[in-house]
Amino acid sequence: MKRSATTAAPPSRGAPNDWRPTGLDVAVTAALVLVTVVLYAPVRTHEFLNYDDNEYVTEHPHVPHGLTWAGVRWALTGVHQATWHPLTSLSHLVDVELFGLDAGAHLLENVVLHALATAVLFLVLAAMTGARWPSAWVAAVFAWHPLHVESVAWVSERKDVLSGLCWMLTLAAHLRFARRPTWGRWAAVVAVFAAGLLAKPMLVTLPFVLLLLDWWPLGRLRDRATAIALVREKVPLFALAAVVSVLTVAAQRSAGALAATLASTPLAYRLGNAAISYVTYLWKTVWPTGLAVFYPAPAHLSAWHALGAALVLVAITAAVAIARRRRPFLAVGWLWYLGTLVPVIGVVRQGDQAMADRFTYLPAIGLYVMVAWGALSVPGLRRNGPLLATGAVATLAACVAVTAAQIPHWQNSLTLFSHAVAVTRDNHVAHSNLGIALDERGRHDEAIEHYARAVAIAPGYAKAHLNLGRALARAGRAAESEAEYAEAVRLDPGSATAAYNLGLARAERGALDDAIAEYRRALAIDPRYAKAANNLGWALAAQGDATAAVAAYERALAIDPTLVATHNNLAVTLADLGRMDEAIAHATTATTLAPTEPRAHANRGALLAQAGRHTEAITAFREALRLDPRLVEVRIDLAATLTATGERNAAIAEYRTVLRERPDDPTATAALAGLEQRAP
Repeated sequence: MKRSATTAAPPSRGAPNDWRPTGLDVAVTAALVLVTVVLYAPVRTHEFLNYDDNEYVTEHPHVPHGLTWAGVRWALTGVHQATWHPLTSLSHLVDVELFGLDAGAHLLENVVLHALATAVLFLVLAAMTGARWPSAWVAAVFAWHPLHVESVAWVSERKDVLSGLCWMLTLAAHLRFARRPTWGRWAAVVAVFAAGLLAKPMLVTLPFVLLLLDWWPLGRLRDRATAIALVREKVPLFALAAVVSVLTVAAQRSAGALAATLASTPLAYRLGNAAISYVTYLWKTVWPTGLAVFYPAPAHLSAWHALGAALVLVAITAAVAIARRRRPFLAVGWLWYLGTLVPVIGVVRQGDQAMADRFTYLPAIGLYVMVAWGALSVPGLRRNGPLLATGAVATLAACVAVTAAQIPHWQNSLTLFSHAVAVTRDNHVAHSNLGIALDERGRHDEAIEHYARAVAIAPGYAKAHLNLGRALARAGRAAESEAEYAEAVRLDPGSATAAYNLGLARAERGALDDAIAEYRRALAIDPRYAKAANNLGWALAAQGDATAAVAAYERALAIDPTLVATHNNLAVTLADLGRMDEAIAHATTATTLAPTEPRAHANRGALLAQAGRHTEAITAFREALRLDPRLVEVRIDLAATLTATGERNAAIAEYRTVLRERPDDPTATAALAGLEQRAP
């Protein structure tokens, strides 16, 4: 590529074209990385969260199996949480392949990616500006600011740190190209930018930021002609961004997320919330307290509140516009902040949060640039080095202290949502997920209280009704449970999980026709819902339709061949149809998949006995009893099989053991009496 007029001027007013990091720059980089890693080291003991981590990793149909061909194919072509980000999806597959479901290891990778992004940010800013210490301060605030804990300490936010590293590498590649334009260097810009888009579509704003950096600090934008040339230069990047934007909208539309939000939230509300969010992010950048994983959107916005926020934004924009010639870094930083937040500011909103700390991960860098170079532009401060240094160190120390206090809140779901409930008001999502965490710890009464609170706050929140239904079912309150499931289905007809649970409730009270209808509804919504197919088979078998039951079980196993219950159920049904060899084969598969599950061995033993393979049956029964000696019915089956093989004394011993456990058992009593009456 020939040198163009756009790069005739020096790339930076402060840094020469041949800038290379000195030993001090290397030391600063190492210090930034070291402090970042040490600060975030506690995440090694953290757990997966019940908010998104289950859907991104632990309960996903592909991710828990690691790198498989099916998983890779899904990562490249499938939609993950209403978003297409194949590079992020592949990274989750790789993590499971390397570390299994060890949340701490997954999070340490987040820390490493965040630390690398910090290092590249420092080196790029220093190379662009020639200003080491402002660049170091910006990179340090990026690394240690409490608002960014969410992006690092949450497995599901791998997309933030991975795309963040790609963002910084794109800046570095762009700097190299600006210094000496060649086709190879341009290809590097396009490649790392494309990788960033494949990690998180939010990077669609990066070409806009590159144009800002061409103005300051690179000094490439001098007049109208160079501006046109620079825009033309970045047309391929804008084209990539446009393609990914279209794909993202299509993915959200296919998942129903976009239409639901646009239909339920008026434009005036979304615009008002966007203005308020911009200003709130500014305030939380300066005073990061009350941070929570979820900020509920208020039912109504104050028009005066929204108008006031809009006026603040207009005032700041006007101020930086006036100062743009003498202090271009203010305009660059402000436009960086405003522009990069556009995809997530809520005008086109996915989800019902008002805002999210993670959305500031890259946009806030613009604010840090404004502060760092703005301080240097104040004559009194510029001449008072000790005062500047003291302020910079104090700011960084405060960031480290608050971040160190914030990280433990992300230890697990209980700590995270307890904190969210404490620092926010009427947070239905926090109450619902706190209920899940309490349920998992056996604190069921407390869980029900929080689910009920979530329902009271947001009666239209289907997940809270679903969670409350599950908790009530565990508490034995079947009628109330079924009512909650029915309400969840009414509120969210597209929830396969709600339909499945409603099917469970109706099967439990014997309404098999209704249960079958709900299982079929769940499968229509999610054709790969293996548990729904299994339970459909069970209900059909209970109605005596063995042939249809077999088809449902086979469908479940085609989706997930590891379902032990389905293998057992299918084995029993096949035996009812007289297909004993197939039945025993499935029962054997169940014991292979779950060698420590006693009932799987018992089921296999019963089928072997039914087929006349008594010796094998006895072995299976004894293995089941070794695993769980309390299985009285299995001991009765073992005794009956021993009797059939002529092992009278062994059978008597087993029946006597049964009667010690259940002295009035009629089967054991009659069988033992018969054996004892026979001549030895």
